[in-house]
Amino acid sequence: MEVSHGSSTLVQMCIAKVAQNMDIMERKVLDLPVSLLKELLPHLNIYYLDKIETTAVTKGISTSAIWASIWRDLDQTWRCRSKFAFPDQDWKQRCLERLFHIVMFTHIRRGRSYLSNLSDSSILSLTAKHVRVLSLHGSTRNICRLASGELRPILTTLEKGVTSIKLLDANSLLKHGRRYVLFILHRLMDHGSVREVVLRRSPDPSILSWITSRCRVPQRSATQQTSHAEAPCSVGQGFDIRCGTVQEEPAAKRCRQSLASEMEEHPEFLCSTFSSSNSSAGRCPEGRIYSLDFEVSKCEVLATVSHILPSWLCLNKLHLHSDWLIREKEMSVLVESLRRLFVNPGCSLKDLSISHVCGHTPLISVLSVCPTLQNFSLEICPPLDRSAWRQQSHFTANTVLCLEKLTVKSTEVPMTVESFLMVLKWAPKLSSLHITGIHHARPLLHTLAESNPVLKVLKLEDVNLAECHHEILHLLENSVLEELSFKDCRLLDKCTVKKEFLVPFVKALKGVSSLQSLTLAQNRLTTSAIEIADLFSGSCPSKIAKLDLSSNFILPAELLEFGQLLEAYRPVQRLMLDLRFNPLDRDPEVKGQALRKLLPYCNILTDDWDSRTTMADHISVM
Repeated sequence: MEVSHGSSTLVQMCIAKVAQNMDIMERKVLDLPVSLLKELLPHLNIYYLDKIETTAVTKGISTSAIWASIWRDLDQTWRCRSKFAFPDQDWKQRCLERLFHIVMFTHIRRGRSYLSNLSDSSILSLTAKHVRVLSLHGSTRNICRLASGELRPILTTLEKGVTSIKLLDANSLLKHGRRYVLFILHRLMDHGSVREVVLRRSPDPSILSWITSRCRVPQRSATQQTSHAEAPCSVGQGFDIRCGTVQEEPAAKRCRQSLASEMEEHPEFLCSTFSSSNSSAGRCPEGRIYSLDFEVSKCEVLATVSHILPSWLCLNKLHLHSDWLIREKEMSVLVESLRRLFVNPGCSLKDLSISHVCGHTPLISVLSVCPTLQNFSLEICPPLDRSAWRQQSHFTANTVLCLEKLTVKSTEVPMTVESFLMVLKWAPKLSSLHITGIHHARPLLHTLAESNPVLKVLKLEDVNLAECHHEILHLLENSVLEELSFKDCRLLDKCTVKKEFLVPFVKALKGVSSLQSLTLAQNRLTTSAIEIADLFSGSCPSKIAKLDLSSNFILPAELLEFGQLLEAYRPVQRLMLDLRFNPLDRDPEVKGQALRKLLPYCNILTDDWDSRTTMADHISVM
């Protein structure tokens, strides 16, 4: 044992030494046996880990776990998130994208082996080509560095790979570094690959218009571009790249406003401003934004968005967020703008999301003027005056919606189901429905069974289904569902004998041969979770590959019985089983026995939830 321990220590010392001298040992390392190469990889910095990765893969070694470990070290909030696994290839991209933002815009903690012997510039050079979503926020000084000659190669790399920009506080960035930020945005959106923009805390209307002009069909003429490119005014003298601010010389003060306006209207000035050459930069391309996700204020809906939205013919996806209640007056203005957009034959909008809307009226109002919309998401809030609820409007005769996906959420008070029945009847192509918080679900389930034969995804949350058992079974017997979610739906609240519903429910689920995912979270299944195991019994077992039984007060003894049944049934395919937020800590020994029964057949999502200290909170939300 002493020799073995000494040998192990010696091997570790050698591996650490090799990792520290990879500049000399790189070629020889590739000839190492697989077992030693596996031990070496976690000690390498990201530069050599990236270089050796291809060789490692050819030898059957995956680096996914190493990249995942680095990402967890970089993102300390990962423990608060769902522990669903990402595909292997995503870990590296997510890790290096995160590392780029930390080094570029904040401060990196040194002393990590994966950063040893690497300067900030070398880290940026390596990670920039893995950035797909670029988040711009925080210090203007750091962001403006991307416009400097020193980091222009980094910006050029970003132009090739970044497809989405997030501007989290544009006004703060633009206040002292407006032209630098505009130049960076111009290069990424017009010369680069950015097709999606996310705006939080929207900038002033002029900048909003400048950014969203990429949602329009190009209107600038060649004459405008040429005359502008030949303009003699030099705009490079009033900048200081060290501080990212405009130097307020008297001449610059007098023309500052007109220059800013010119630069925002004609991007060629932006390129010539930061170009190392004094010659004309020539015509710049004009980019396209196909997806826009931004926050709006009350005045923006009335004064800005209502005027420019009808020109957004290139836009495929539009998500409007607000932290204030969009009332009927503002909503009517928005609906009229949408109508003007959709009457244009060039309209491309297929995906629309609006949050914080007052009342049910917008559901029909929006879909009436947007009949070709495919995806629609609406978050409904009650009006301050409950008597202000208005009767839902109606579709015109023979209306047929192109709607394929509908999401409606009410987070404060339950909605009446009548608001949806008309939409469901006129949407024969509906394949996905997600509803949160409604009253009287029976008519909804009945209409789905009769009017929506191609429905593949049904998600109901905070919907009382305790008295809808017959309608549930009828829907399942006539469905092609692939994903079914009943979350916090009180499924068994009215059952005297729970098996009387669960047995036919499980039988009906097994009859849906297309079903791949089932979520029954927060339904107080407790001991009844054992009945769910029968999904995998008999000559025609269910093909479900993902089962969510989280937050159901399942105890270790019940999980053990569930595991014994799965062991007896032997599911034909591996199951993703979510067991989080169940009090499995009550008997660790039995929990261990249950997990050992399940592991041969399941990938298990569990946690270290302390049920004894948090049970009061858990029960209060069940």
